[in-house]
Amino acid sequence: MYGDRELVRQRHLLRGVVQGVGMRPFLSRAASKCGVSGFCVNDVSCVELEVQGFADAVAEFELMLVHELPPLAQVIGHDVTSCEVVPGEEGFEIRASTRSSGSAATFIPPDVAMCDDCAREMADPRNRRYRYPFITCTNCGPRLSIIESLPYDRPATTLKVFPLCPECEREYTDPADRRFHAQPISCPACGPRVWLTDKQGNQLCEGEDVWATVHELFDAGKIVAVRGIGGFHLMCDARCPSAVHTLRQRKRRGDKPFAVMVPDVAEAQKWAKFSPEQLEVLCSPARPIVVAPVCEGVGVADIAPGLNEVGVMVAYSPLHVLVVDRPVVATSGNVAGEPICFSNEAALAGLGDFADAFVLHDREIHVPVEDSVVVGSRLVRRSRGLAPIPFRVPVGNGLCVLAVGGELKNTAALAVGEVVHVSAHVGDMGSLAALEAFEKMVAQMVSIRGVRVDVVACDAHPGYSTSAWASRFADRHDVPLVQVQHHHAHALSLLAEHGRVGSLGVVIACDGTGFGSDGSVWGGEVLIVERTGGFRRWWHIPEFPLVGGDRAVQFPWRVSQGVAHAVGVDVPVPEGVDPQETQLVASQLSSGMGVVSTSSAGRLFDAAASIIGLIHEVSFEGQAAMMLQQHASAPSSAINVGEGLKDLVEMLSDSRLDSGVRAWLFHEWLARVCARAVVSAIDALMEDDGEQCSHDNLPVVGVTGGCAVNGLFIQRLRHHLPYPLLEHSALPCTDGGISVGQAVAARLVSSFEEF
Repeated sequence: MYGDRELVRQRHLLRGVVQGVGMRPFLSRAASKCGVSGFCVNDVSCVELEVQGFADAVAEFELMLVHELPPLAQVIGHDVTSCEVVPGEEGFEIRASTRSSGSAATFIPPDVAMCDDCAREMADPRNRRYRYPFITCTNCGPRLSIIESLPYDRPATTLKVFPLCPECEREYTDPADRRFHAQPISCPACGPRVWLTDKQGNQLCEGEDVWATVHELFDAGKIVAVRGIGGFHLMCDARCPSAVHTLRQRKRRGDKPFAVMVPDVAEAQKWAKFSPEQLEVLCSPARPIVVAPVCEGVGVADIAPGLNEVGVMVAYSPLHVLVVDRPVVATSGNVAGEPICFSNEAALAGLGDFADAFVLHDREIHVPVEDSVVVGSRLVRRSRGLAPIPFRVPVGNGLCVLAVGGELKNTAALAVGEVVHVSAHVGDMGSLAALEAFEKMVAQMVSIRGVRVDVVACDAHPGYSTSAWASRFADRHDVPLVQVQHHHAHALSLLAEHGRVGSLGVVIACDGTGFGSDGSVWGGEVLIVERTGGFRRWWHIPEFPLVGGDRAVQFPWRVSQGVAHAVGVDVPVPEGVDPQETQLVASQLSSGMGVVSTSSAGRLFDAAASIIGLIHEVSFEGQAAMMLQQHASAPSSAINVGEGLKDLVEMLSDSRLDSGVRAWLFHEWLARVCARAVVSAIDALMEDDGEQCSHDNLPVVGVTGGCAVNGLFIQRLRHHLPYPLLEHSALPCTDGGISVGQAVAARLVSSFEEF
């Protein structure tokens, strides 16, 4: 007791991404500012700290702990308890780390953009890191991509081959320095180097000369492969149509849009019309690609053919800041269908047909990490800047679950304790290179947590390479294999993201393809998700025949013929289609040979775009749906399109209506029938289970699946639903999120005997 003021003491346990992010220096500074004493220490599972002082000072410290954490810190759990006062304690001590027994629980931060402090130093001619392409500190730079094992110390990263010089060593060991224990730090005297080569690997220049030479190559319309934080980009001047066209031809890109990397936010706003929320995301530490409407007068015909939106990102690493002196196309450096190249050797071998020169460096990348992507306000690829930050999902049997995700837009997930870790984006699993990248990512996640996998979960589709891999893993490690229906995983991922697993849910799942429990191809369902985690298929889009499987996906006119056949409406085959192919499709529809039944909303988007006349052959997934959405224009007066599939096809075929109006009415029809199915499901639940489901205790209503990227569909769905609608925000609504749902499903299984 000091006069009328009493000392108090608190113990805090912080779990999550709390190590390697400048947490201990922050705590020391906060303690000094608030006038409290105590200590902090890194344990294997958390940061433990005790603070002591007058009640108002301790309260001020706790507020700073909640609201002013270091930029890379992500607190998943925070326990606060009172403890005994230590008489005579002075100052705040950073104690040596401890390694208690048990599995490793350190959560690794993601790779993030250069911070403002490093940017200022890099631009200062008086600073020893002036124009240094690998400048970093505890608040920024590579993390996930350079970590080889735990504990997270420099010898366990790819920087281990670069001993620190005396100046860097001083910063690294000074608790008052923002580079205290920043494992990736270096400087020109002791760090990695950068050089430029031709496509044969012959060195052209190195160091500072690289940047001027790259800019000259851009001026000449050349394509440069640039090694960044998580892999290679292929870059060219975005304002040079011939260079963009050459890159598109060399990469056999079709019409798939490119992303544009710009030097700063001011330049970004010259390209696209960002909302305030989008600008905040664009400038966040994750620095994702943000897709927004293109500005008037900006030509993107070569960058995003046929579209009125463009994906833009701001140069996020110091190396990119030096390279990007203008808007450049920045597309993944990979061979079609394979993951991004991340080693110098693989890039020179695989990208030589695409690039005229290569910017290389010797800071090795242990795990490749692609750019994250946000479309409008919706995250569609969760990777650099966001992965592998975990989600807290404290449900189920507590077993360690490895979930291998789907076949497209693949991610893996690892459920350990109360959290689920989600890997960076791996991509499409159709190649050996993709499988190797997947296995490396899985090995890193398991190693980081130091766990033994108890259960492996996969998609129920028997033909997925991920399902085959999971089966082999289960046999090799003698663990159960849980197969999870595709849309069930989508629905559980949505509920898990929002902490609603265990709640009764009515979830709309609309996407392209999912192997159904009945053996058909699902893709437009309303699922009732039970509190136990099980599900039943309440409603689905009326099924229609899909002719030719993957070929139908490439040729939307084939889908339109199947839909038309299902409802007995004549839809003309587009001009220019080979008569023999037309005859073959008609024969298959008549005989049922080579035809599968589907309820896919994604394929219905394709059919609608073809019937209206927008596109009959696509070169990338989602192209028809994107064109349909951007072409849509609301009618000036109400038009009733009915509720049946036949009503829809007749409306789409009605040439008396403007094509933009028909495109808008398609979104209206889909939203309306989905909303009515949700209402009918909830009405039925209220009748069957009045105590558990009532007007005062409504189910969670949500939407998931690739079609949920479509902003117009979501807008119309909200208009028709009399209930709040839950959407994805931190997980992709696409297949990039289903690994989380798979992990949750396996956690909720009470017995593995059936598997």
